[in-house]
Amino acid sequence: MTEESALNGVKQFAELKMQSGNRQLYATLTSSKISFRFPTILIELNNEVQREMLTTIKQDMLDEIRTILKNKQAQLEIKVLETVDSLKAYKPMDKFKLMSEKNPMLLELKKRFDLDIEY
Repeated sequence: MTEESALNGVKQFAELKMQSGNRQLYATLTSSKISFRFPTILIELNNEVQREMLTTIKQDMLDEIRTILKNKQAQLEIKVLETVDSLKAYKPMDKFKLMSEKNPMLLELKKRFDLDIEY
């Protein structure tokens, strides 16, 4: 079993699910980062919802991929990528907090000139 055959196995599984009407699973599998380290196929997902969806069908998916690859040693690992949520600053205090994290000298200016951020 090679990396190429493992990736093709996942792609074939996704195609089968698309044909059976499961577009969400197809979209998840085709947009996820898939890597291979013998004998494990690692699927890196974007969020917990995708992980929960794949976890519920993990064994069926593994059985199908093993059949496609004709390899009973294949394993499946599902992992959620760590993403740093960017904080959206709407209020003046939030904007100042974000800017002061990037440039700590702003805090010094605020203290020195006794500035009030709220308006």
